[in-house]
Amino acid sequence: MMVDMKQIHGIQLDILKKVAHLSSKHHIKYFMTGGSAIGAVRHQGFIPWDDDIDIGFTRHDFEKFLQVAPTELKSTEYFVEENRLNPIYEYDFAKVMSKGTRILERGREEAKSQNGIFIDVFPFDKMPAGKRQQIAQKQILQGILKEIRRRFYPDLYPDMSLDTKYASMTLEQLYELRLQIMTKYDDRPDLTYVNLSSPYEYGKERILPNEIHQFTKMKFEDLTVPVLSAYDSYLTRLYGNYMKLPPVEKRIQRHILRASVDGPQVLPEDEPDGQRKIRPNGFEAEAG
Repeated sequence: MMVDMKQIHGIQLDILKKVAHLSSKHHIKYFMTGGSAIGAVRHQGFIPWDDDIDIGFTRHDFEKFLQVAPTELKSTEYFVEENRLNPIYEYDFAKVMSKGTRILERGREEAKSQNGIFIDVFPFDKMPAGKRQQIAQKQILQGILKEIRRRFYPDLYPDMSLDTKYASMTLEQLYELRLQIMTKYDDRPDLTYVNLSSPYEYGKERILPNEIHQFTKMKFEDLTVPVLSAYDSYLTRLYGNYMKLPPVEKRIQRHILRASVDGPQVLPEDEPDGQRKIRPNGFEAEAG
């Protein structure tokens, strides 16, 4: 059954409630990021045309979340995707998805991993202070990303240049190297936090060390959620005048092209061999 934006938002809100509950239970601190932070500040809920929820953790809390979430979510309607849990999930951040749903996601039309209605879960790592180190971090991460995209989506990226440094590495080695580069500076308390998984340019989505642990509570639909106390500084750095509505023509869904709700699906914890199976997105045979 196809679903509309209101229904998508309802499912995403249910996912967020579950994530908030298990985060509180395990003393893990999350906060609203990106467009979801704007939603809380400007709309007290979803930006009406936004089709996802973005939350963030420090890397320390992100790793704690990944340790507890698979077990906590096992008998629920939800599951967590991250490449250490499922190697055919290519991103460097996590998603919490609804089991009984399917989506066609912009840019992942050929996705091999299961794709359901989701919320994005971003780790915030540290950005080096020196320009040379910043350039090195950026270039290595870009090179790894290009190689991963080339392997997953050869038809979508036919002109992606082959970098011999990464072409000989296995997918697991690429993931491991990427994680090493992302977390290289995380033990430096003086450095700025940055979302290295951000869709924006390198270093743009950043949070100062004195901002990352201070939160204020805000209304988000029927929830109360944590937002950075320094949300104005964070959102201004990221968006400029974030309180100004964009032109009507830019008020569009950016991620979900199609969504459906089908009921329970079999996931790896339910499968005898415990392995994630490659599944088609499920929309090819459906009428437009």
